[in-house]
Amino acid sequence: MARTKPVLAAVAALAAAALTVSGCVSMPTAGPVQSYPVTQAAEAQNQLYVQIQPQPPRADWNPQQIVQGFLTASASFGSYSDIAKEYLTPEERAVWNPFWSAIVYKSGPNVKDPVYTSPKGKAKETATVQVTGKVQAYLTGKGGSYSVPSASAPDQAAIPQTSFSLVKLNNQWRIKDAPQELLLTSDSFQNDYQPTKLYFFDPAGKILVPDPVYVPLQAGGPRLLITGLVNDLISPPKDWLSGGATKTAFPAGTKIRRVTIDGPTAIINLGGTIAKTSKSSLTEVMQQVSSQLLWTLLSATQSGQAVQSVAVEVDGKPWTPPKAQGNPVQQLQVSPTYNPANGPSLPVFYAIDKAGYLTRRASTHDRPVPLVHIGTNFDQIAVSPSGKYIAALRNSVLYTAPTGDPLVKRGSGYLAISWDNSDQLWASTQTQIFMLRGAANPRQPFGQPVPVTIRDPYELQTGPPYTELRVAPDGVRVALISGGLALRFGAIDMQEEGQRAGQVSITITLSQVKDVPASGFFAPSGLTWYGSDSVITLTDAAGPAVTEYPVSGASATPIPADTDLQSITASYNHPLIASLPHGQLVELVGAKLNGAWMPIHDGGYAPAYPG
Repeated sequence: MARTKPVLAAVAALAAAALTVSGCVSMPTAGPVQSYPVTQAAEAQNQLYVQIQPQPPRADWNPQQIVQGFLTASASFGSYSDIAKEYLTPEERAVWNPFWSAIVYKSGPNVKDPVYTSPKGKAKETATVQVTGKVQAYLTGKGGSYSVPSASAPDQAAIPQTSFSLVKLNNQWRIKDAPQELLLTSDSFQNDYQPTKLYFFDPAGKILVPDPVYVPLQAGGPRLLITGLVNDLISPPKDWLSGGATKTAFPAGTKIRRVTIDGPTAIINLGGTIAKTSKSSLTEVMQQVSSQLLWTLLSATQSGQAVQSVAVEVDGKPWTPPKAQGNPVQQLQVSPTYNPANGPSLPVFYAIDKAGYLTRRASTHDRPVPLVHIGTNFDQIAVSPSGKYIAALRNSVLYTAPTGDPLVKRGSGYLAISWDNSDQLWASTQTQIFMLRGAANPRQPFGQPVPVTIRDPYELQTGPPYTELRVAPDGVRVALISGGLALRFGAIDMQEEGQRAGQVSITITLSQVKDVPASGFFAPSGLTWYGSDSVITLTDAAGPAVTEYPVSGASATPIPADTDLQSITASYNHPLIASLPHGQLVELVGAKLNGAWMPIHDGGYAPAYPG
């Protein structure tokens, strides 16, 4: 299927999730800094990688030419670090190491004319060269974070000028003080970084949550790349997911003793505090750690070499999972105790029939089973993941009930609804998002609404009304549509507070991804999660358009759209289902969301997979 560039908002930041050794950064989100065709896993062996081969400094180059040559060489630092360091004085050569920290420029970097700083009347022996430009993103290489102004804002400011200090050595100019970041063009970033994912746990320690990041293609080889990824699992990046929404299973103070690659198997020898884990909790900790390692390392590929299995050692002693019959080598197909949440395992979905009955179907090929008469003209229904509760919207009025019971009116002014994986209902109004907590009474699907604080550290100038809201299958992330115009992703941080049991404060921290549909407005009931890594949207301006948007901010993928689509629902590895006018339902038949829309017998409207 053809890929299309998303019309992305400006990048407010690349909240960095950087590897100490190899460099790992959060996803770029706008303009020319986008994902590029790097094939994952075994298919990566066919990848074509094009890189400029830099040249060493020439004896007759002036300070401006030296800085320009250094920028070209350092842009390929992973492969040509020796050439880049030829531009430095011996003293600077010994200390300069950017660890893949970088400034990515939307325009630039522009090398200015040198300013000679030698005393008046003396020979030109020292100089300063400034580098300027409009910044696309700032990537930190040591696990920090940094934000820059929106790249599309009319008052976009350049980052403060970056300076190089130069001195003449043996009648040739050399850099004696260089910035501790790589200064990259957007094209250089595309050539030098590839997308991958780190996996962390939800607060309950039961579900793995992917954190999209980028790693350098030429990071010193697979062993150093793996070392860097494991370092980030031990000390999580300071990004949108790290404020309480996710956590790592690695005990604080865990150390990497050694990383070995034996064919397709990565052997990770750990030490430090993990070796002091009590016997009573050792199995659970090691299962969690192993699951994080397995999912993270299998998603990372470099130069065609793919990790297919993982073995974990503690102070040199192999750890064998329970029921592994003494084999410490773990594979994704059989080993992990913990996995990402992709949504319902069964193709069960719900809809309302023409007579106003809520119906349940075992699949798109099964007949609808009437559950209860709820009426007609509903804009949206949502069924909790357990199937115990239903919520519905009609003319902005919210109704709820245990599934199979008559609906009860709960309030008005609501725009969108979604259940999380704990059967808690989330809803948005014109000005606020609420979470409606489950009550002790099983006949009550929720208690008092809890207002949710929205935090946008990247200041991408989106806000209420949130016309669409969908909580991810992991219960940790949420997709929002702001004003019908912009798609945002957020991380849910829920903290107990107060002296009474059950009192909570809830914050959604938005990521740096902001997608704007090329086809116009997002449609009502036009947002749905598709697995753990992407959402599918429906826009209704100038005819329906269906699009898959990755959480990473990478390029969007168009999906074939039937005419007159009104609402849409998705579940990973199950058919995409949509409603048409006059009570018709259709499903997308074909592999990888690329096929034809076919009618579903008996029809209905407002289809919804649980969630």
